[in-house]
Amino acid sequence: MNDLVFNTLKEKDFIVKSYLLKVSVSLNLNLNDFILLIYFTNQEEPTLNIDNIKKYTYLTEEAIMESYTKLIAINLIEITMKKDGNGLVHEVINLDNIIKSVTSDITREHKKNEKTNLFSLFEKEFVRPLSPMEYEIINEWIRSGISEELISEALKEAILNGVKSIRYIDKILLSWKEKGYKSASDVRSSLKKEDESTPELFSYNWLEDE
Repeated sequence: MNDLVFNTLKEKDFIVKSYLLKVSVSLNLNLNDFILLIYFTNQEEPTLNIDNIKKYTYLTEEAIMESYTKLIAINLIEITMKKDGNGLVHEVINLDNIIKSVTSDITREHKKNEKTNLFSLFEKEFVRPLSPMEYEIINEWIRSGISEELISEALKEAILNGVKSIRYIDKILLSWKEKGYKSASDVRSSLKKEDESTPELFSYNWLEDE
């Protein structure tokens, strides 16, 4: 390694954000794409400064432009216009889409885990594996917009009534939909109101009648 390369590496330490690894793998980016992203995310105000990028990444101009064009094409980075202190307009690379991409991946993964947990909850309460038909019915509930929280509450209601049947739970959910319930808290609030409106049979003080 010659002195120039050694001094450059010594002076410029790049921080590799963990989310870049996730984005690069999920979008099947190549090494040059990844290196360019690392460079951009380490700049306070990233711009397409070819000379600087070549200096710190050792990529050729052709490789830089190829990766740069690709990152724009897949909407991972975008160009925005910004005024400097002198009122001059210049191009700045906006990296917000990288964060949005990671956030979307995390959200999808979270929903996938929630769905898996819901199936596991049913199998635990039913004390048996679900049939393909039961899986499809639960998926249909989710696709129709019923929250997994409400589905879990309906399952709990069925178990409290001593019934382990998907069809029974389907009727509960249909009834709740007609009543406008969208969450478990809606169900609990309604039950609480019903309890409060039920008269107490033994609240009368018989001793005062003597």
